[in-house]
This record gives sequence, structure tokens and C-alpha cells, in this order.
Amino acid sequence: MTESNRRRLLAGLAAAPALLAAPALLAAPSLLRAQNSKPLTIVLTVPPGTSSDILARLIGERLRTRLNRPVVVDSRSGGGGVVAVQHLKQMEADGSHLLLAPTSAISLLPLFSSKLPFDADKDLVAVCEAAAAPHAITVNTSSDINTFAEYVEMVRKSPSKGSIGTPSPAGLASLLIHQIRKTLGVDVQVVPYRGGQPLLTDLLGGQIPASASIMPDYLNDHRAGKLRILAIASDKRTPLAPDLPTFAELGFPSFSAVTSFGFFARAGTPAPIVNEYAAAITEALGVQALVDRLRQLGLEPVGGTAADYQRKVAGDRTRWSPLIQETGMRID
Repeated sequence: MTESNRRRLLAGLAAAPALLAAPALLAAPSLLRAQNSKPLTIVLTVPPGTSSDILARLIGERLRTRLNRPVVVDSRSGGGGVVAVQHLKQMEADGSHLLLAPTSAISLLPLFSSKLPFDADKDLVAVCEAAAAPHAITVNTSSDINTFAEYVEMVRKSPSKGSIGTPSPAGLASLLIHQIRKTLGVDVQVVPYRGGQPLLTDLLGGQIPASASIMPDYLNDHRAGKLRILAIASDKRTPLAPDLPTFAELGFPSFSAVTSFGFFARAGTPAPIVNEYAAAITEALGVQALVDRLRQLGLEPVGGTAADYQRKVAGDRTRWSPLIQETGMRID
């Protein structure tokens, strides 16, 4: 865990007792537990089997125990998060449904489309940032490519091999590919998939020569020698995979794309419920067994308050907006 994330996690844990002690929030635990006949459903933006799915189930199990309440994980993939958000909008704003999504699906999706069937700022409320992971460029080990430099040289010589799969039509992976194409002048092209799992299947099967997605989607297969991660899009090497070089150390500091995953509730969900969920999720992320499991997957736990996460969502939008405008990338 980075020092910054450690401070945020500790701050969230320290804040939890204070939140529960505040008079306005005293009802939070009883509000949640009063619904224990109604399952808590965690809605996903991606298909089963992905890092988000595993993250949801790990945290969901902790919430089940803490809240004495059934927890169900429901995948609603499609549209880069649109289908899941639309589904959440149809549910009651009573805390019985939470959305677990890449932060970029909420912060950046409105920048890619002016015709969304929802308003992220009006229809959703941030609950808690759960975990983070850098993006990576990955190839099949059946190729002779061992480094990012070799990959770039291959694409220069054979532009037909410049297709890179991404888990959605618009997002950080697509922006990373745009940066590579612009900076290095190589003809790399985005091939969008409907989620990370179909992309991983095609990469393993050799149907796509390379991919850009979050590192956890590939880490186990990289360790097993089935895939080869060429570089990760973070400022420094991750202790989760210290053998992997960063784009920054390869001379490309602008190739920085770290995805975080977090929980959202439908707008109108009472603040006591939102804050109790934030405290419960942060508490779960402080359990060493869960921390160890997430790190095995390549995820770094975060945690914190709802206000922390809302600032993160707004900050990401501010950071990436100029590049999205530059690319002209749209999903309308």
C-alpha cells in the first residue's frame, strides 16, 4: 500500500467511530441492519470473472458478516457502465443496491458522450474508493516480443499487428493507447471489447496481438508464463509485481493511467446509510487477510470517506478532460 493510500485508509478508519457517534448518524447501523431481510446487491459494470467481480465478492463477504445481511453480486455489463447505472437508477434509494465501478466509468463517461441516459452528478452519490491498479500493455507469450521497445518496433514494421484490445470503447485504456500513438508515431489501434474477461480470452487464444487493461486482469497469467506484461502505466514500480517496468522509467512519464474501483449509491440514499457503508468498506479493507488477497490479485486497497471519494471523482474528470477533448473520442 502506498504511503498516500495508507494515510487515507487510516483516516477513514479513524473517522468511522466518530461518524457512528455523531447524533445525526446514530441511526446508520440500525438503518442498514433493519433491511437484513432484503439482500444488499452489488451491481457490477463488467462480466463475472473480472477483477471487479472478485473485489465485489471479497468485500461483499465482509459486509455480509458485519451487517448480518445477505449480499448478492449482480453483473450488468454493457456500454462502459451505462447498463449498470441505468439498472441502479431503477432501484430504491434505500441502500439495498450499491454500484461497484471503475472510477473512470463515472468520472469520465460523461466526457465521452453527451447522450447518456443518466447524469452522474445528479443520479449517483460516491460512497467509498475500494482499490486501485495501474494499466498495463500485455502480449501473448507465443510472440517474440519481450519489451515495450520491441513491441513498438514490431508495429512500425508490421502495422497490421498494431491492434490493441481494450475492455470498453472509451476509458483510460483507450486514452493510454492514444498517448502511445501520438507520442511514438506508431499505428496502434483500439479494438474495444465488452469487458476484461472476453479480452483476456482472445489475448490468450491469440485472436488479438496485444491488450491495454488493468494489471490485475493479466497478473496471474503473467506469473504463469501464459502472457507477458511489457510495462505498467504508473509513476513507479508496484510492490505487487516489482519485476515489471513502468512507462516512466522507460522514458514516457505521460503514460500514466491508474484505475481505481469504488462504490456508488443511487442519489437520494440517506447520508447515514452512505457513511455507514463507507465506514464498513474501509474497515474491511483494513483486515490483513483481505489486504493480502487483494495484493495477490494486483489490487492496492484504498478506503476512506464518501467525501474523499467524491473529490477523487471530480479530480479525475478535471485531469483527463483536456486529453479527451484532444482525441475527439466519443461513444455517441
